[in-house]
Amino acid sequence: MTWENHAGFFSVTSPEGGGERQGRGSWDSTGAPSEETMLLPLAVSTSAPSKAQTYKKKTSKRVNYDQLDALCSISGLQNRKTPHTTEEAHQKFMKLYPKVFYQEKTVLPGIPPTLSKSPILRSVKEHNTVYEMMKLIPDIRAQLSNEELKELSMCTIKEYWAKGSTVVGNQGFYAILKGSARPQARCYKRMLGEDFDSSCVAMSPTSQATMFGFSGRTMLIRGSCFGTLETAPPKLPHILLSIITEENCEILKISSTDYLRIKEEIAKRERIAKEELIHGCPYYRDWPLLYVFQLMSHLKWRQFPAGYVLLKGGEISTFVGFIKSGYCNVYRETEALVKLPLGKMVKQTRQVLVGQLHEKQSFGEVSILLQTPFTCRVITATDVKLGIIDASAILGLDMVIQMLLLQTAEPTFYNITQDEINFEYINKEKHKEWQSVKNKVVQDILFHNGIIPGLGKWTHEWSHPAKRGKKSTEQASLNCCLSDSSV
Repeated sequence: MTWENHAGFFSVTSPEGGGERQGRGSWDSTGAPSEETMLLPLAVSTSAPSKAQTYKKKTSKRVNYDQLDALCSISGLQNRKTPHTTEEAHQKFMKLYPKVFYQEKTVLPGIPPTLSKSPILRSVKEHNTVYEMMKLIPDIRAQLSNEELKELSMCTIKEYWAKGSTVVGNQGFYAILKGSARPQARCYKRMLGEDFDSSCVAMSPTSQATMFGFSGRTMLIRGSCFGTLETAPPKLPHILLSIITEENCEILKISSTDYLRIKEEIAKRERIAKEELIHGCPYYRDWPLLYVFQLMSHLKWRQFPAGYVLLKGGEISTFVGFIKSGYCNVYRETEALVKLPLGKMVKQTRQVLVGQLHEKQSFGEVSILLQTPFTCRVITATDVKLGIIDASAILGLDMVIQMLLLQTAEPTFYNITQDEINFEYINKEKHKEWQSVKNKVVQDILFHNGIIPGLGKWTHEWSHPAKRGKKSTEQASLNCCLSDSSV
């Protein structure tokens, strides 16, 4: 019996069969594979090649071979000895499989020439060009907010590295704009929020030797990133964040020093904005800064679209809101008799607009502290940016601050009586009824006088220069006609 390899299959030929048969399998007249010759897949052959031989000589840029090695090393998968895959192995396989392929292909525009300039020599338009380019790099966009990106685009530089150079990424976060490179270790990139110290710094010498000596089949191409935005630990080996360029490369660098400086400046501006918002509200203008700082530590920003119901009447408020921008309408409910089309009168609940909440006004304090239902419905009239403190944070404050809140804050529109709400509802209904009657009378007068808006001489469009003033003249004539008809 002889074995030959044919395009990923082994051809098995029996000496008694009179030679080898072509094809993926030989079938006899009964429709079953013959015992003389058949092709077996590589995965089940008795002399399967090694893992290294299964890779092509030219590696694919779309496959992460390190993740592929980890996928093939999972114990518990189905094979000749194990008839079924274990649940634990299945979960590991499903978790690692998406990482075998590079999911998102970065499509970057041409490298803008403005990157070659010093940041202080760029114009506002050039800074914006760099900012738009940085947003297209997935690893940068995933870590930084728009505000941080705009600030960093004003101090980002481009570096040129010749082929064979070693670039150490412990001083910042780098993105390859042109060329390719290979990392020297598996931990060549640290994203914000990842526990890099425990996984790489506190490794045993054996683990470090294994990590540093990996085959390096991972290729960093255009749009790939390496390095870290945060300060690297002193004990961190430089090889963990370093790469070797495979060709002449142009690399975008975001300095970790600049990132930490900008992060601190943005945090400082946030603290100032929160302090101004809280101190600007009428209830908190005389508060000591010490107590204001305690409220600031719990305040978070939220954006709401127009028409969003922030609070419902009859429910305890779930947060204290400070309006940063926009305004809200406040409604109260009242019972009213409504006439149906057939003339029947029924009692229904109606919403009455009793007021508005504008910038640097707050609501919800008393409802949370006293655990009393909110008497109004608050709906955003425009896009509103709020500073929000959750009810759990308010109830967890010091008792002195809670007592101070109860002394200074007041329920929202608590002084409006039910009679005033009913009177406001009646006035609005009368005004609505009068508008309906007036519009009906005007339409009847126009109809009986043969005037149909949108038709007739009012729709003529004259292109002659002498007729350019026609529109204003016709509008004046229409107004005079309407006034005469009303009289």
